[in-house]
Amino acid sequence: MLIRNVELEKRACMLVNWYELYRKNTIKACIIPVPADVLAYLRQDMLILPVECSNVGFSGVSEGPHFTAFDALFGPLGSDSDSDDPDPPQPAFPAFSQALKEALESLGGTAFLKSDWHCPKDAQWITLGQSLRVRDITDIYQLLKASSFCKEDFGERSEVNDRGYHVILKKWKDIHPGSEFRCFVRNRSLVAISPRHWPSYHEHIARERSDIVNDIVSLFKEKIKDTFPLNDYVFDVYRPSKDNVIIMDFSLYGKGHSDSLAFDYDQLDEEAAVATIEEEDDPEFRYLPNDCGIQPIRRNVYGFPQDFRNFFQNVTPSGSGLETDGCAEGESNNLVNRLIEQCNLQNREDENNA
Repeated sequence: MLIRNVELEKRACMLVNWYELYRKNTIKACIIPVPADVLAYLRQDMLILPVECSNVGFSGVSEGPHFTAFDALFGPLGSDSDSDDPDPPQPAFPAFSQALKEALESLGGTAFLKSDWHCPKDAQWITLGQSLRVRDITDIYQLLKASSFCKEDFGERSEVNDRGYHVILKKWKDIHPGSEFRCFVRNRSLVAISPRHWPSYHEHIARERSDIVNDIVSLFKEKIKDTFPLNDYVFDVYRPSKDNVIIMDFSLYGKGHSDSLAFDYDQLDEEAAVATIEEEDDPEFRYLPNDCGIQPIRRNVYGFPQDFRNFFQNVTPSGSGLETDGCAEGESNNLVNRLIEQCNLQNREDENNA
């Protein structure tokens, strides 16, 4: 059995290493290299945001306050007005922040954010609307700072991954969840396809089953099979219409690397080991044929932090031995009222600027 070189596989799956090859078959993206001073900042646990985030509006220039759940908990730009301790100095990254603004503008003003391997889905609670749609540099910095997944990407790396660190902005698209699929490749053969939002039910999938499989297999054979450098990997696609399949991302194959969704990796490995040449690129497609009601979706567990919820609801963790009092309740109500007021203010400003 060959020993996997996970670092080489991770390098192959970095968008910076495959974007030019599949530019015509993927969503437009801007790749912004992360300089050393910004990298050091992103690795730190401090919550204060850069100077450039002060009074940033949706267009990326000063247009009044831009308020999020981050500000409700930590104060604007991470400050704490009730604390007697002096605030740490705000960092400044003018060149990097300007690069982010220009990238956003080139993508139409809004974008999907990710680092080299992960999107900050564990931190989307911090933005208004709990979305990964970023509208200005404040959204970008807050999501990157709050995400454990992105912080992992910004950690120390092996010398094999020598392409540096990047922030990636993809042109925003409203994607129907029933149009995303995950594809599993074993020994350079496409062996399985699963709905990306498993186990959600989507009526059109059963009706279009054959077309979905044929379109994905065609893309794989014509564009990916002989060009992507790995033998085993996972790739995600978006199929907005017949004969139109868009590459979304590549990731590592196997447990602990990519969610197998409707499948089990042990089963996929067993079937791939006995597959014949006639079965090459004849993937099994699993989907829910009937509506089974609301099903738990693992990717939806990333939401508002429980301790943040407890604070707002005046709940003490069980077994803590702590008692809540009127002070905590007052602070909670003040934070809620503050968030509501700021949301209303921002909505009024948006209407005036429309």
